[in-house]
Amino acid sequence: MHDLRQRGEAVSNCRSMITSFPLQPTFSHLGLYVTDLPVMEEFYCKILGFYVTDRLGNGDQEMIFLSRSLQEHHQIVLAPGRLQTAASTINQISFEIDSLNGLINAFQGLVSKGISDMQSMNHGGSWSLYVPDPERNTIELFVRTNWYVPPHATTSLDLNHSEVNIFEQTKQLVNRTPGSMTWELWREEFQEIMNQSH
Repeated sequence: MHDLRQRGEAVSNCRSMITSFPLQPTFSHLGLYVTDLPVMEEFYCKILGFYVTDRLGNGDQEMIFLSRSLQEHHQIVLAPGRLQTAASTINQISFEIDSLNGLINAFQGLVSKGISDMQSMNHGGSWSLYVPDPERNTIELFVRTNWYVPPHATTSLDLNHSEVNIFEQTKQLVNRTPGSMTWELWREEFQEIMNQSH
């Protein structure tokens, strides 16, 4: 609870700085500058399952709009403009998977596609697989667990293990990490912090 109070103070401080801007935006989409549009389109459509909803422009000026949501015309925009030698400035682009079994299957499928340099982590509150796209932007595929666990407890995750084994490892991580709680309790405490900050 002490750590959550500290986070509450940070939230309160953040809100106090923007009192003249009562914006509460909902995230909608992001755009990526790319070097090789066809390669990136193939990855995001054939590997991640996005659909092309629109195209704008022609040739080396074409932009591609991608979505997996009926509520969003585009969730990702691929646009020309990144230099061949430019490093990615994206920390990660995260997509939620509906189950641990789905994450394990995704890992096995990506391996079968020849995708390498992947990393998997057990954050306690989520199981995550980090995948490089063709231009070295990091894609996170994650599954929520039943618990909040302080981030410092993050450990490695072997997706070659069974669901039962991974679930049991995570329960042990929760039990040995002070500050862990169910997400339901975390949300209740966070709601109190947000209420106090108004």
